[in-house]
Amino acid sequence: MTRTCFIVNPVSAAGKTGRWWPRVERVIRRLWGRDFEVAFTERPWHAAELTSRALRRGCLRVVSVGGDGTLNEVVNGFFDRGRFIQPQAALGLLELGTGADFAKSLPLPKKPEEVLEIIRNGRSRKIDLGLAEFTGTNGTVCSRYFVNILDFGLGGAVVERVNRASKRWGGKAAFLKGILVTLATYKNKTIRFQLDDGPWQTRKLNNFIVANGRYFGGGLLPAPQADLSDGKFDIVFLGDVGRLEAVLNLSKLRKGTHFENPKVSGTRAARVQAESEEPVFIDIDGEFVGTLPIKILVLPQILPILIH
Repeated sequence: MTRTCFIVNPVSAAGKTGRWWPRVERVIRRLWGRDFEVAFTERPWHAAELTSRALRRGCLRVVSVGGDGTLNEVVNGFFDRGRFIQPQAALGLLELGTGADFAKSLPLPKKPEEVLEIIRNGRSRKIDLGLAEFTGTNGTVCSRYFVNILDFGLGGAVVERVNRASKRWGGKAAFLKGILVTLATYKNKTIRFQLDDGPWQTRKLNNFIVANGRYFGGGLLPAPQADLSDGKFDIVFLGDVGRLEAVLNLSKLRKGTHFENPKVSGTRAARVQAESEEPVFIDIDGEFVGTLPIKILVLPQILPILIH
């Protein structure tokens, strides 16, 4: 019941994870001996399947090895019909994907060897998760957990483009190119939304960000005050900015100073609903998943993660 399972996405970061893995596995063997197992993903959503199987076999530590997309699948694999498969299990994290943004919100060391030592010690803290229900890419209603950031509008359109393009030059370059190319033709969307039990509002927005973590888009910092364990999302509204204004404000978004722009505002909420008469793309943890309408709920301090 103490066995650790590593879920490895060898193609993340344009194959860098697969090339990097043999060196890391040698360190794991030195630390764990033989009391661990490794499973490699082969297709979309395979990480969730492998995680579920590992938990049903009794693994108490499941480690995501890849990027934010791999992590999202692993997190979703912890649940079956809204319940934990293995309530005593905890999540570990070795991020090396295109964005690898979630790890920036955690107090984790940079060196893989030090992260592995933390995972082996098995001490954890519980963090919040988001749960979203939306229209999937096949037109049916879907639900999905998320650990970092969900956004819709420009962000969803950028991620849809980035996921189709080459990521050989790394996450920061891939997302920057995606933003600039998408902005050339993107039109801001009129979105109707409700936060908690407040009134329904209608605003024309460039992007609507629901943040559990602080970073997304290859190092952008939309929610500099977000707390993973406070039971609330940080909501960030990027208003009706023009294309040139959006480009000029990218550096502020990277530094977390974008709230200096009067068209950018923020608040906090535990529940969000949104809809639009226009097609509005949704990004969850760096993956394009579908379109509005959407309902989002925070699940406070529910997921044990190995970070101490």
